[in-house]
Order: sequence, then C-alpha cells, then structure tokens
Amino acid sequence: MSNFIFIPIVILSISAGLCAILITYQLQKKYRLGYLSAYLYFQIFINVFGLYGIMGQGLVKKILQQQASPFKTVETIGHFFSLLGIPFLILAWYMFIRLCREIVEKKLSRTFNLVYFLALIFSFLAYGSVIALFNLSDFGDEPFTLFSTIISFLYVGLQVLVLIIALSQLFIHSRTIPDGIKQKAIQAFAFLNVSVFGVSIIFFLLALRSSALAALYLLVFFSANIPPVLYWKAYLKKHYIAPVLQAIDILTMKEFFAEYNISKREEEVIQQMCEGKTNKEISETLFISLQTVKDHIYRIYQKTDVKNRVQLINLIQGYKNE
Repeated sequence: MSNFIFIPIVILSISAGLCAILITYQLQKKYRLGYLSAYLYFQIFINVFGLYGIMGQGLVKKILQQQASPFKTVETIGHFFSLLGIPFLILAWYMFIRLCREIVEKKLSRTFNLVYFLALIFSFLAYGSVIALFNLSDFGDEPFTLFSTIISFLYVGLQVLVLIIALSQLFIHSRTIPDGIKQKAIQAFAFLNVSVFGVSIIFFLLALRSSALAALYLLVFFSANIPPVLYWKAYLKKHYIAPVLQAIDILTMKEFFAEYNISKREEEVIQQMCEGKTNKEISETLFISLQTVKDHIYRIYQKTDVKNRVQLINLIQGYKNE
C-alpha cells in the first residue's frame, strides 16, 4: 500500500482513538460515576496498546521491508513493539472487565484480580522469552512464521475470552437491576460491544492476508470504541439523575413548586422523580395508574418547559443554586 493512502489512514485512526478518549473523559467529568473512570482508563490503555503494539509494529515492519531487511529482523523488531504494548493491553482488558462489573453494580474480587494479573504477566514473560530465544537461535523463516501465526491466534483467543468474561456480566446481572430502562440500556450496550469487537476481530484475521487489509484494520481498531461510548452518552443524557438531587431542602422545593404552579400531586411525582424512581415505581408508591403518572409528568414538563427528567432535575438543581 502506498504512503499516499497509508498515512491518512494512520491519522484518521489516531484521531478516532483520541475522540473515544475525549468523549469518555467528558462523561466521567460530567457524571462522576465510578464505572466511567474504569471506562476512561480502558479507552486510554487500549489506544496506547494500539499505538505501540499494532500501529508501531506495522510502521516499523513496513519501513524495514522497504529497506529489504532480513525476514528475521523484520519479525523480531515487529514482535518487540508488540511486546511493548502488551502491558497496556493487559490493563485495558482488566479495566473493561471492571467496567462491565461496576456498570451492573458489582465489584471484582481480590481472587479474580490476583489470578488475572498472574496469568497474563506469566504470558507476557513467556512471550518475551520466546522472542529472545528465536532471535538468538538459528531458526529459519518457517518457524518464525509459524510462531507469528500462533501469537496472532492466541491474541484473538484471549480477546474472545476476555469479551466473554466481561460481557456475560452485563447479560447476566442486568436482569437484577430494578430500573427497566437501565436494564435494556445495559443489554443494548453489551450487544453493541459484541458487534464492534466482533468486526474488529474479523478485520484482524483478514489483516494477516494483505497490507491493505492491515491498514484498514488500524482504522477499525481505533474507531471500534466510538459507537458504544456514544450510545452510553445518549443514555446518560436522557435518563441519568444525579443522586445529590435527592437531598434538596424542603424550602427550596416549595419555592420551585410555587414559581412553576405545580399542583400537590405533581409535587409528589417530582419528589419521587428526584429519588430516581421509574414511572412504574412512582405508580406503585403513590397508588395511581401508570398512565396517570405519565400524564402528571407530561404536565410537569409543559409547566417547566423541559423535555425529559434530566432537564427537569437540572432545572431544580440550578434553581437551588441561584
């Protein structure tokens, strides 16, 4: 592939990775949710791995091949760059598993943490040892080619295993979440991650066949995390309610109700909304039908000139701080 095409792909890939990091950082800064910190670290570590282990490896091998370097030299240096990226990949996978646990309000056990890091650190050291062994030996090109193929499939296998461990948490534990909207959002988030990671793995396997597909894989790898984080951003924007709003003082609430001509029943509905309850939970608490709850909420939105719960809560929060 010519540099005329390859360089723009590299630039677009890096830009896509930075975009995913920036979006996640903005979410973490705005909502201050614990699992968003894990999501942010995942985005950072996976993109650093992409720079060292994938893009760095590809660029170096491309340069060495253009200089007609020996096959053994090309492969050894390529694996060295891959080795540099592996610590970041180990951390990225860990943060993704942690994200999936924390988003369903679970924690990773110390036993899991110990087993995970011991197993992958051992794999990392074994990989480095084999690279050194091949570099010091008199093996020909065929054993090195076989080794590179094995490493590629081991990478795919470990990635699939991590995805199964992580995403199974979303599918299994999302059912225990009482908020039906969040439950569906988590399941959609899981399906979206299955899709983008599946596409990324397919392109990685195809990339082994040609340099053009390898360049295209770069773009897929760095942009794969954008759709899931954009989806979660849209979910939080529409449905997230900050816990701090549950502690709004009574006097402030009364002033707010008076200014916006809120009825007694609408006051009760707003109080329930501030506590983060769903429409169904409000219906059960106030002993009114679900449709009545929706009607009250519609009138509340009309009076306060907002479109959803988040805007209403933000309005109340802003009123409190005036």
